[in-house]
Amino acid sequence: MSKASAHFILFVRPAFLAIIVLWWMSAPGLLKAADVELPLFLQIQILQHTVEKSLNMQPDGKAVLYQNDPYNYLHITQPELYIADNEVHFRCMAAAGAGFKPIGILPTGVGWSGSIDLNLFLYVDREWQLRFRIIDSTIYEEDGSKALVSGFIWHLAKGYLHPVLEDFSFDLSVPQQEIIALLRTGASPEDTRILEETLATVQPGSLRINDNGVVVPLLFTLADRPPREVAPIEPQKPLSEKELEAFQQVFEPLDAFLVFVVKTVGADFVNARQREMLFELLITSRYQLLAILSGEVAVDAHDPLRLLFENAWQQLKSVIEYREGQNSLMQDQLLRYMTFINAGDALLVLDTAAPQLGMHITTDGLRRLARMLNPDYVEDPLLFDWRVDPVLRDLFNFIPVVPDEETSTIGGLLLDLFVGTAYAGEAVPVTAPEFRRLDRWVPAANEMDDFTSLVARLLQFMAMEQLKSSRLDNPSAKIYRHLVPATALMESCWRQYALEGGKVVFVRSRSGSVGMMQINQHVWRGFYNIDKLKWDVVYNVQAGTEILMHYFKDYGLKVAEASGKPEDAARAAYSAYNAGPRAAKRFMKKNATAREKEVDTRLWNYFASLSAGGSVNPATCNVDRKTS
Repeated sequence: MSKASAHFILFVRPAFLAIIVLWWMSAPGLLKAADVELPLFLQIQILQHTVEKSLNMQPDGKAVLYQNDPYNYLHITQPELYIADNEVHFRCMAAAGAGFKPIGILPTGVGWSGSIDLNLFLYVDREWQLRFRIIDSTIYEEDGSKALVSGFIWHLAKGYLHPVLEDFSFDLSVPQQEIIALLRTGASPEDTRILEETLATVQPGSLRINDNGVVVPLLFTLADRPPREVAPIEPQKPLSEKELEAFQQVFEPLDAFLVFVVKTVGADFVNARQREMLFELLITSRYQLLAILSGEVAVDAHDPLRLLFENAWQQLKSVIEYREGQNSLMQDQLLRYMTFINAGDALLVLDTAAPQLGMHITTDGLRRLARMLNPDYVEDPLLFDWRVDPVLRDLFNFIPVVPDEETSTIGGLLLDLFVGTAYAGEAVPVTAPEFRRLDRWVPAANEMDDFTSLVARLLQFMAMEQLKSSRLDNPSAKIYRHLVPATALMESCWRQYALEGGKVVFVRSRSGSVGMMQINQHVWRGFYNIDKLKWDVVYNVQAGTEILMHYFKDYGLKVAEASGKPEDAARAAYSAYNAGPRAAKRFMKKNATAREKEVDTRLWNYFASLSAGGSVNPATCNVDRKTS
């Protein structure tokens, strides 16, 4: 019988991320040698697929384990691995025969059909091969009762089924080497020696079984070393321009990594819920970056990527582990995803378990992780640019892109240096030529009425464009129409441009939000043409109304349905627009910050006043109530 083998694919679940440190400190200031465990999890689903392959299942779902002649045979169907009472079992339906060609009326032998159940013991040998050993067998009749005639069946099973399973192996050495290679990318030069000493001690621990699969512990022994001095992370002041530039460059590889992963996962998973989760993952990670850049969240200067990576990683695991989506994957895809998740978890777990190793999240580590997910990708998976990405827009149901003339980036402000050439733009609806009057228009006092009227028409026009394909009912459409001008008032006081030193510049926040709708160039990188967001007011409003519609439909309406208050759709959509998908229910929370409460209250006042017939007054950045 030929040996069946497969690369072992490991899947780490949060329940098994407990780190076991067997011995602690032998003397003050010195960390004693200790065993650290990476509990790795093998899904029973992956074992099931690979066992089926090793049995050489025929198209009709039957495996012929023995066939001497029509009267002596052992066939099995419906092979299944399952777990019961913390033990792995193999069961199958079986048909067996023992006899000879009939001669006259003499008996010809015995034919039988029923099921066979094998209790398996799993272990890892010295060559890092995961293997099965048969503990015992039980044979059942078709009705589920114990078989009365089992001697010859036992003989056939022991002679032909047992060897297949006991010769079966999973090669653990390949993923073990991949994990070690990834861990090496996280060590600084001064920590390489101690890391290599630790990695050289890796060995498999005793296997454990849970309800869904097999835990394969990897054990590492840490050498004695004084604990690393780690300074506490203090709240940070807003970064200077040079610091902001430096941090942006540090975080670019992580954002590129997430975009690559999101597009890869989005192409493989067809489940709509998973795509929603991917959108939230990408946008939320970018809002978290803004919080760091603005100084609202402190970050470890020695490992600045750690916080964002860890938060994004947990969300990503939730997407991949979503069972309905897993059902759509082919076996090779499932194996790749399990390898990917295992490797990333191993990096974080060892970092947490052994801080004295000085592990970091590095660009090389992110690149290696990305290639685990898609090993056939020939370009750099961490390529970072500011161009519109048609794949990204299509994945999340934004309007299609059309070829656009090459436009150069207009520099002058911080981070403009990072904005590359844009080669694609969105299909902007045909608008009235009068809206082009708004380009680079900073109204004087005597122009304010004309300016306000034109902006109001533009906002209403773009709102209606979004409503054409939204399929919203009339009450919801009315709420959205009032939300658009209220949002533009909140974001920019209806301004796309301002005067600085006698020159027209685009309105920009410190965190990189630009134009009338304050579209953040970091958050929406890949979705929109950055130059157009800055200098084309029609394009900026189109982008803002499109984003607002996504938040209104995907978050606002759900919040309103739960609360029973239709107007909550507007409040939730703006909260998400202002601070990301996770902030959709912010206006409901009693523990919101004073600033958050002020923002949400002001939006509500604008929205309520516009709904009551009021009109925006950009000169005062307020809504003038309708007079009777």
